[in-house]
Amino acid sequence: MRLEGKRALVLGASSPDGMGAAVARRFLAEGAKVVLAGRDPAKAQAVAAELDVPVVALDVTDEASLKAGVAAAVEHLGGLDIAINLAGATGAALIADETYEGLMKQAKLHFIGTTLFIRDCAAAMTSGGSIITISSLTVELTGPRFAAYAGSKAAADKVVRVAAVEYGDRGIRVNSLAPGLTRTAMTEAYFNNPPVREAFERETPTGRLGTVEDVAAAAVWLASDECNATGDLIRVSGGMHLRRLPTPRDIAG
Repeated sequence: MRLEGKRALVLGASSPDGMGAAVARRFLAEGAKVVLAGRDPAKAQAVAAELDVPVVALDVTDEASLKAGVAAAVEHLGGLDIAINLAGATGAALIADETYEGLMKQAKLHFIGTTLFIRDCAAAMTSGGSIITISSLTVELTGPRFAAYAGSKAAADKVVRVAAVEYGDRGIRVNSLAPGLTRTAMTEAYFNNPPVREAFERETPTGRLGTVEDVAAAAVWLASDECNATGDLIRVSGGMHLRRLPTPRDIAG
């Protein structure tokens, strides 16, 4: 019950087997009161019904929706102590093929949206709290086709560090989690392709790829009063950040 009495907003829990749903389950199991949020609340209804929690509309790429969603969550919860943003979308293109629209889509979601999420959630935290965002190992491990995605995530990580400085005197901690390749509906194809899975396993010192439960366990610690970390990037990757991303040649053997 490390989160007993805490009030938590979990953004990005539309899939029952995704990171958001796993985090929400763990938060509830640790005693927190939870509200789910998503751009399309209907997509999160199955998870909300399973957990018997409310869901509100919140789109981080729309400033009005973000403000209204945070306000609605605060009304349900009676305040806000924990906020975690797991909203995200992959984007892959060579720089030679990149477009302004593609760059802006990633920037609005991962950089601008993360910044404004921190701003609005911090404003709602009247007695300190913990804000958590999701980064990516592609911020540290360089590969092709990640300019827009990894560039936006890297910018958000810098915002996390700035926010940690700006909000620290209010008792608000701000951190980001960086999962490695983690099994979800979105990545299932990688796990079902033995050469791809094995290539990633070879680059993971522990030899085990991540699960959504690994991410949820790390999120519980960051959200709890046991944690004094702020401005940190917490890697949940089995040590993959110490090596490299597999190349197409690796996968082909």
